[in-house]
Amino acid sequence: MKLTIVLGVAATATIAIGARFTTLDRKEVQLTNNRFMPATITARVGDTLAFVNGRGGPHNVQFADDSLSDAAHRLIDAAMPERPKVAWSRDVPLAGPLLVLDGDTYRVVVPALAPGRYRFFCTPHLSGGMRG
Repeated sequence: MKLTIVLGVAATATIAIGARFTTLDRKEVQLTNNRFMPATITARVGDTLAFVNGRGGPHNVQFADDSLSDAAHRLIDAAMPERPKVAWSRDVPLAGPLLVLDGDTYRVVVPALAPGRYRFFCTPHLSGGMRG
């Protein structure tokens, strides 16, 4: 089962570059039995994605950077807490920490990315098809 994050702008929202964003909504994604659940999630700039560990862990979330522009890569990198404190580099994977215990949660606030689809996967279970 694939999870797709689709970024868009609600008709009533105004997005401005350089504006301060607040959390608009919390979207919970369960990482269970080598799947991301729900299968599809639509998020807006400022929404919080909460990746919650379940069965079959440890799990994590790593954004696939092979199709990201440098600008998008930098925005996602900056939005991911607990990332290495090193100078920005495309050589450092866009991966969150391993979630070990049931209920461990990793939160990412959606940065000001262009609308589109942003792929990600669970590093330990990529070969098993745990992709979003």
